[in-house]
Amino acid sequence: MILGRFAALLRLVTGFAALSLLASCIFALDEEEALRVDLKRLVYLAQTRSFTSRSTCTAAIFDLASDQVRSQGMRIVSDVRSGLRLVKEGRVVAFDVPGLTPNMVSEQVMSMNLYAGLGLISSFVGPSKDCMDDQFQVDVYYALMTPDSLTIYDPERNALLLLHRPKRLLFYLRGDV
Repeated sequence: MILGRFAALLRLVTGFAALSLLASCIFALDEEEALRVDLKRLVYLAQTRSFTSRSTCTAAIFDLASDQVRSQGMRIVSDVRSGLRLVKEGRVVAFDVPGLTPNMVSEQVMSMNLYAGLGLISSFVGPSKDCMDDQFQVDVYYALMTPDSLTIYDPERNALLLLHRPKRLLFYLRGDV
Protein backbone atom coordinates (compact mmCIF):
# COMPACT_ATOMS: atom_id res chain seq x y z
CA MET A 1 0.00 0.00 0.00
CA ILE A 2 2.72 2.50 1.02
CA LEU A 3 4.89 1.42 -1.91
CA GLY A 4 1.97 2.00 -4.30
CA ARG A 5 1.40 5.53 -2.94
CA PHE A 6 5.10 6.27 -3.22
CA ALA A 7 5.15 5.09 -6.83
CA ALA A 8 2.10 7.24 -7.63
CA LEU A 9 3.72 10.26 -5.98
CA LEU A 10 6.95 9.62 -7.87
CA ARG A 11 5.03 9.48 -11.20
CA LEU A 12 3.26 12.74 -10.33
CA VAL A 13 6.52 14.53 -9.47
CA THR A 14 8.19 13.17 -12.60
CA GLY A 15 5.22 14.34 -14.68
CA PHE A 16 5.42 17.88 -13.27
CA ALA A 17 9.17 17.97 -13.86
CA ALA A 18 8.68 16.86 -17.47
CA LEU A 19 5.98 19.49 -18.02
CA SER A 20 8.20 22.21 -16.55
CA LEU A 21 11.07 21.21 -18.81
CA LEU A 22 8.78 21.11 -21.84
CA ALA A 23 7.30 24.52 -20.99
CA SER A 24 10.76 26.07 -20.69
CA CYS A 25 11.61 24.76 -24.15
CA ILE A 26 8.33 25.83 -25.75
CA PHE A 27 7.83 29.30 -24.28
CA ALA A 28 10.32 31.92 -25.30
CA LEU A 29 10.78 35.28 -23.63
CA ASP A 30 10.54 36.98 -27.04
CA GLU A 31 9.35 36.07 -30.52
CA GLU A 32 11.66 37.24 -33.30
CA GLU A 33 9.06 38.94 -35.51
CA ALA A 34 7.38 40.75 -32.60
CA LEU A 35 10.78 41.91 -31.36
CA ARG A 36 11.71 43.16 -34.83
CA VAL A 37 8.50 45.23 -34.92
CA ASP A 38 9.36 46.77 -31.52
CA LEU A 39 12.98 47.46 -32.49
CA LYS A 40 11.98 49.19 -35.74
CA ARG A 41 10.56 51.97 -33.55
CA LEU A 42 14.06 52.53 -32.17
CA VAL A 43 16.57 51.78 -34.95
CA TYR A 44 16.83 51.25 -38.71
CA LEU A 45 16.71 47.48 -38.63
CA ALA A 46 17.94 45.24 -41.47
CA GLN A 47 18.25 41.44 -41.29
CA THR A 48 18.68 39.19 -38.28
CA ARG A 49 22.13 37.63 -37.85
CA SER A 50 21.40 35.63 -34.72
CA PHE A 51 18.35 35.11 -32.52
CA THR A 52 17.97 32.88 -29.47
CA SER A 53 15.14 33.15 -27.00
CA ARG A 54 14.26 30.83 -24.16
CA SER A 55 11.92 31.22 -21.22
CA THR A 56 14.61 33.06 -19.23
CA CYS A 57 16.55 35.02 -21.85
CA THR A 58 16.88 36.51 -25.29
CA ALA A 59 20.09 37.32 -27.14
CA ALA A 60 20.07 38.57 -30.71
CA ILE A 61 22.24 40.35 -33.24
CA PHE A 62 20.75 42.44 -36.04
CA ASP A 63 22.30 44.22 -38.99
CA LEU A 64 21.32 47.87 -39.27
CA ALA A 65 20.65 50.01 -42.33
CA SER A 66 21.98 53.05 -40.44
CA ASP A 67 24.07 53.70 -37.35
CA GLN A 68 21.53 56.33 -36.23
CA VAL A 69 18.60 55.84 -33.85
CA ARG A 70 14.98 56.90 -34.28
CA SER A 71 14.57 59.62 -31.69
CA GLN A 72 10.77 59.33 -31.54
CA GLY A 73 11.09 55.87 -29.95
CA MET A 74 13.44 56.90 -27.16
CA ARG A 75 15.11 59.80 -25.44
CA ILE A 76 18.73 60.46 -26.39
CA VAL A 77 20.86 61.90 -23.60
CA SER A 78 24.43 63.14 -23.51
CA ASP A 79 24.96 62.74 -19.78
CA VAL A 80 24.30 59.81 -17.48
CA ARG A 81 22.45 61.75 -14.75
CA SER A 82 19.67 62.95 -17.07
CA GLY A 83 19.42 59.46 -18.55
CA LEU A 84 19.03 57.96 -15.10
CA ARG A 85 16.05 60.25 -14.39
CA LEU A 86 14.37 58.95 -17.55
CA VAL A 87 15.17 55.33 -16.69
CA LYS A 88 13.46 55.85 -13.31
CA GLU A 89 10.38 57.06 -15.23
CA GLY A 90 10.43 53.81 -17.26
CA ARG A 91 11.50 55.50 -20.50
CA VAL A 92 13.73 53.95 -23.16
CA VAL A 93 17.02 55.85 -23.07
CA ALA A 94 19.95 56.05 -25.48
CA PHE A 95 23.08 57.08 -23.58
CA ASP A 96 25.09 58.94 -26.22
CA VAL A 97 27.85 60.11 -23.89
CA PRO A 98 31.08 61.05 -25.73
CA GLY A 99 34.10 59.04 -24.70
CA LEU A 100 32.20 56.54 -22.53
CA THR A 101 31.86 52.86 -23.29
CA PRO A 102 28.58 51.10 -22.46
CA ASN A 103 30.43 49.50 -19.56
CA MET A 104 31.42 52.94 -18.23
CA VAL A 105 27.84 54.16 -18.63
CA SER A 106 26.59 51.23 -16.55
CA GLU A 107 29.25 51.90 -13.89
CA GLN A 108 28.17 55.54 -13.64
CA VAL A 109 24.50 54.56 -13.45
CA MET A 110 25.33 52.09 -10.66
CA SER A 111 27.28 54.71 -8.72
CA MET A 112 24.26 57.04 -8.86
CA ASN A 113 21.56 54.41 -8.39
CA LEU A 114 22.62 50.85 -7.68
CA TYR A 115 19.20 49.35 -8.47
CA ALA A 116 18.94 50.96 -11.93
CA GLY A 117 22.59 50.19 -12.70
CA LEU A 118 22.21 46.56 -11.76
CA GLY A 119 19.11 46.31 -13.95
CA LEU A 120 21.06 47.66 -16.89
CA ILE A 121 24.11 45.43 -16.52
CA SER A 122 22.16 42.34 -15.44
CA SER A 123 20.81 42.17 -18.99
CA PHE A 124 24.35 41.24 -20.04
CA VAL A 125 25.77 39.31 -17.11
CA GLY A 126 22.53 37.68 -15.97
CA PRO A 127 20.28 35.13 -17.64
CA SER A 128 20.87 36.42 -21.18
CA LYS A 129 24.30 34.75 -21.12
CA ASP A 130 22.46 31.41 -21.29
CA CYS A 131 21.24 32.42 -24.76
CA MET A 132 24.73 33.29 -26.07
CA ASP A 133 27.31 30.98 -27.58
CA ASP A 134 31.02 31.67 -27.05
CA GLN A 135 31.44 33.81 -30.18
CA PHE A 136 28.38 35.90 -29.31
CA GLN A 137 29.83 36.54 -25.84
CA VAL A 138 33.14 37.70 -27.35
CA ASP A 139 31.39 40.00 -29.84
CA VAL A 140 29.05 41.55 -27.29
CA TYR A 141 31.91 42.01 -24.82
CA TYR A 142 33.78 43.99 -27.47
CA ALA A 143 30.69 46.15 -28.10
CA LEU A 144 30.30 46.67 -24.35
CA MET A 145 33.90 47.85 -23.95
CA THR A 146 34.22 50.27 -26.89
CA PRO A 147 33.17 53.94 -27.01
CA ASP A 148 32.03 53.26 -30.59
CA SER A 149 28.90 51.61 -29.17
CA LEU A 150 25.75 53.39 -28.11
CA THR A 151 24.05 52.12 -24.96
CA ILE A 152 20.26 51.85 -25.14
CA TYR A 153 18.32 50.66 -22.11
CA ASP A 154 14.66 49.74 -21.93
CA PRO A 155 13.87 49.46 -18.20
CA GLU A 156 10.34 48.18 -18.75
CA ARG A 157 11.53 45.14 -20.71
CA ASN A 158 14.85 44.95 -18.83
CA ALA A 159 16.58 44.97 -22.20
CA LEU A 160 20.04 46.25 -23.04
CA LEU A 161 20.76 47.20 -26.63
CA LEU A 162 24.26 47.92 -27.84
CA LEU A 163 24.42 49.70 -31.17
CA HIS A 164 27.93 49.18 -32.52
CA ARG A 165 28.21 52.05 -34.98
CA PRO A 166 31.25 51.07 -37.10
CA LYS A 167 29.80 47.69 -38.07
CA ARG A 168 26.13 48.78 -37.96
CA LEU A 169 25.22 45.99 -35.58
CA LEU A 170 22.64 45.92 -32.83
CA PHE A 171 23.06 43.51 -29.92
CA TYR A 172 19.84 42.84 -28.01
CA LEU A 173 20.11 41.30 -24.56
CA ARG A 174 17.25 40.55 -22.22
CA GLY A 175 16.85 38.42 -19.14
CA ASP A 176 13.86 37.58 -17.01
CA VAL A 177 15.39 39.13 -13.87
